[in-house]
Amino acid sequence: MTYGTEQPPIIGRQAERRRLAAAVDACRETGGGALLLTGDPGIGKTALLRDASHLADGFRIVRADGVPAEQDVGYGAVQRLIRPLASDIRRLRPQFRDVLERLLLGHVPPLPERTVVAVAVLALLARAGSRLPVLVGADDLQWVDAESRYTLGFVARRIDTERVLILAGTQNDRCAALSGVPVLRLAGLSDQDCLRLIDRARPSTVAPSVREVLLHAAGGNPLVLLELLRTLTSTELSRLSRLPEPLPLTPHQARLWLAEFRRLPGDCRRLLLLLAAEPGLDLPTLLRVARRAKVDPSALTSAETAGLLTVSKTVISFRHDELGRAICQGVDLSERHWAHDTLARAFAETDDGRRCWHEAALLSDADSELADALERQSAGADRRGNRARAAAFMERSAELTREDGRRGSRLVVAADCHRRAGRTRRAARLLERAESLVGTDQPSLRGHIAYLKGLISLHHAAAPDAYDSLMSASGLLAGDDPSLAVKALVAAGEASLYTGNAALPVQFGRRAKAVLDGSARKEQQESRFAADVLLDVVELLHGRLAAAVPRLRGRLDAAAQVDDPLLLTWASHAALFVADDARARTLATRAVTLAHTAGDTPAMVHAMQYLSYPECWLRGPETATLTATEALRLARGTGQLSCVRNLMGILMLAAGMAGDAGACGQYADRVVGEAQEHGLGLASALGLWGLAQLDLASGNWGEAAVKLRRLARTRLGHPGVAMEAVPSYVEAAVRAGDLPRAERAVARFAPWAEAIGRGWPTALAARCRALLGTGDTEGHFRHALRLHPIGDRELELARTCLLYGEYLNRERRRADARAQLREAADIFRRHGARLWLDRTRAELRATGDDGEPTESPAAVRGSWSTVLTSRQQQIVRLVAQGATNKEIAAQLYLSPRTVDYHLRRVFERLGITSRADLIRRCTVGTGSGT
Repeated sequence: MTYGTEQPPIIGRQAERRRLAAAVDACRETGGGALLLTGDPGIGKTALLRDASHLADGFRIVRADGVPAEQDVGYGAVQRLIRPLASDIRRLRPQFRDVLERLLLGHVPPLPERTVVAVAVLALLARAGSRLPVLVGADDLQWVDAESRYTLGFVARRIDTERVLILAGTQNDRCAALSGVPVLRLAGLSDQDCLRLIDRARPSTVAPSVREVLLHAAGGNPLVLLELLRTLTSTELSRLSRLPEPLPLTPHQARLWLAEFRRLPGDCRRLLLLLAAEPGLDLPTLLRVARRAKVDPSALTSAETAGLLTVSKTVISFRHDELGRAICQGVDLSERHWAHDTLARAFAETDDGRRCWHEAALLSDADSELADALERQSAGADRRGNRARAAAFMERSAELTREDGRRGSRLVVAADCHRRAGRTRRAARLLERAESLVGTDQPSLRGHIAYLKGLISLHHAAAPDAYDSLMSASGLLAGDDPSLAVKALVAAGEASLYTGNAALPVQFGRRAKAVLDGSARKEQQESRFAADVLLDVVELLHGRLAAAVPRLRGRLDAAAQVDDPLLLTWASHAALFVADDARARTLATRAVTLAHTAGDTPAMVHAMQYLSYPECWLRGPETATLTATEALRLARGTGQLSCVRNLMGILMLAAGMAGDAGACGQYADRVVGEAQEHGLGLASALGLWGLAQLDLASGNWGEAAVKLRRLARTRLGHPGVAMEAVPSYVEAAVRAGDLPRAERAVARFAPWAEAIGRGWPTALAARCRALLGTGDTEGHFRHALRLHPIGDRELELARTCLLYGEYLNRERRRADARAQLREAADIFRRHGARLWLDRTRAELRATGDDGEPTESPAAVRGSWSTVLTSRQQQIVRLVAQGATNKEIAAQLYLSPRTVDYHLRRVFERLGITSRADLIRRCTVGTGSGT
């Protein structure tokens, strides 16, 4: 608990404050009660309890807060609680008066009298409450002595008829002494509230990418966020490249973890120090090392009992990584040396290569032999996919290397491993050091440095910042490594599309072609494929559709032979220009799988952007939201600003399609508002489209038209998204009465749809002609419905049905209108598109229909293929095979939390309540969609 007088206003916590205010009001008017606030340290329990005391105007306030120094003083908290009420003690029954008076004098009652003490405190509070309502505050309950906790729990369960309110707070999820008391579990603050907290606490500039890293690190915990802002310097906060990686432990975190560590017995602390020096140590090795160091292995039980460790059959690890870091930083240098020396000697006995790391930790001078050994260890870790370990080994190898050129080369390898492990800030710093060591006589190595710097800029800074590095890399690499030179140019071309610049890809594509044509090597099929795809996209963007569309489709047929995640992601991006959502999703899925297998976190996040977009159309907003949310979590942790904003744009689009104004507005300022400043055209286009979807569903035609016109006309947009959004703009413009602009938009869209020649573009082109009202309006609508492919962009099919139904209703053909509107309603309902469903129901009611579904809930629950998304069906199959949530998460590249969310939605949709019910349903209903 933080003591003080004047506190700044609380940010957020509206629901929690309303609940506390209701409890205070109820105590004032009728009767009291109790509420236990739980949550992580620093989550805001103290602030809420203090806020509640300010609400308790006219109350008598007494406190029984926990104090670490008194947690072993029996009845210490009760003594502090009753002292302000001492004048009322003499009015109690003699038995109660005597026990409380002795308690005030410091006499601790024996254990058999603890119930008498609790009843006496209850009587004292009831008497005090008869004159004025009483608020009892008991913060930091985990530090309250056991006897006082028992008393508080006894009273809290019996106080509801008195004008006494007990508000307690504890770090633990539950408190046995207060079992039966209502619990208010505090989650983290929302992003918007955390951003407001940053603005209030740090008036100076905090870079947008740094904000995202801090939001991820804090996890909604206001104390962690505030301490990070106080710990980091202005320079570190203003530039992502200056931000330490990993972020420093905050003083509160360090104190918390070191306090836990120092409470343990001596041998247990030594064992934890060994684990901190060698994370992930297997149990047999730890036992062998402990015996060699004459440390009792059974002492580890104390740490396990305290919940500090996770022990499996093969590995012992800290439950929280911060504990290991706090131990390494908090112990003396001599203790760290003891741990490294002990491990080095033990590993040397079995010729274990891990000895090199610990021997290196004991050195301060260069050592060529040890540097070479660490390089070999790094290569082995890299082959096993352990990028973080490989990076650490290679970085230490470089530090022990004498010769500048060799050291620079090793720093580049270490930087690449750090980058793929998601530690891009560390990678950028190593590249800066390497650049100063590598001479002009090493163009290939300098080209590799420029390539890595370009990739980091592409994902973590504004896209235009990546151009110079990637172009420089292509020039330096063209002779020795043409494949990597082409990858650099393809990445530059993709970056230019992020900004909405359709001219730069021409330059990059031609240069890539020239690099390959000038190379003597003939085996670079993947690079030639990527360059050809880039040139075809350029041709398509410049209006040469008749030749470019079929040629690009043919190129994408060869993508099955590509194994590079970066090039597969580019191919997925290109597939969207020929309206092939299914292919885009397949290619992105393969890129995610390959990047995950390779341990390349940035590449995996990059690919997940292009996976979530087609999922939005093929599987619905809910599936896309889950994929994008998981990717956003990963992108934030590494400060990948471009990916973060693109993913937020996708979340805005999905929320707009689902009619969720709150979720859409959550990211609006960061996505649309920052686009001009940071060149994030793709994110801006997606965000504007999402906001326009909300306006369209709500009938705000003019506002939708403004947003969609801005999306199409701004330099900072995306040519692909701008083209796909044209049908939405046509609807908005026609409804807003701006027919000339709508006609010009159709004139731009129709040639592209004609060149595609199939699928949803041709259907939407027919729908646009129907909306313009030229010719046979009904014929255009009916033609559009025939052209809509089954299972592809169902929400667009639903909108066509809705628009057709609205047209038929205006023509007073109500029966025909109901058929179209009911089909639209069914699709909107299935995809959870609430605002669109509301608009459809309103139109149905105008036809004399109530707009409710005709199927019974049992019939809906029985049809798995219509009520479960494909992702949910995958999870159901794995559950039926006996897989746990953790195993399912590993197979599908999701977090266990996401799997749990999916299963809860499955239970709701199928009307079941347990995993066993699900397995039975799956076994019985294998012919019904599972």
